[in-house]
Amino acid sequence: MTSHCKKQSITARVHSWSGSNEEGQALVEFALVASMLLVVITGILIFGIFEMQLMSLTEGVNSAGRVLAVSAGLTLDPCAAAAQAVQNAAPLLSPSNLSYQIVLNPTPASGSTTAQTYSGASCSSTSTTTGAPGYLVSGGSVTVTAYAKKCSLAIFGKNFLPGGCQIYQTITEIVQ
Repeated sequence: MTSHCKKQSITARVHSWSGSNEEGQALVEFALVASMLLVVITGILIFGIFEMQLMSLTEGVNSAGRVLAVSAGLTLDPCAAAAQAVQNAAPLLSPSNLSYQIVLNPTPASGSTTAQTYSGASCSSTSTTTGAPGYLVSGGSVTVTAYAKKCSLAIFGKNFLPGGCQIYQTITEIVQ
């Protein structure tokens, strides 16, 4: 009987030194689950940043359309006004990664041939009645499209779109 008691005490001492087997199992399970959980959470955050860039560009283009809709006869450079409106409303996007296409159509009839398309952030004129400002007339339409290249989809330094990604938004407004 005494030997049996000694075995229990030795076994109890070994368990107290090494801990129970279940604690090690829980640690392994936590390591497996935590790593997968961190990858999923990081992916959600990166996708959220991409969506934030998209929403920012949408707000910028909407702002540019509103600015041009009320700018008939008031600006010498409607393209610069639109570009500035996009940049003001979308501060998260780098101005060097933005490009623009602005279509000014003084007669918004279907199939109209009087529409003028301008690419870039400037289409200045010396008068509000000639050049690009001359096409920005009341009752006409203006279409603003902004492109953002080099949008961010990188996780832990790995770019999931190595060829780059490009997002764009467009709006058409009637000039007041």
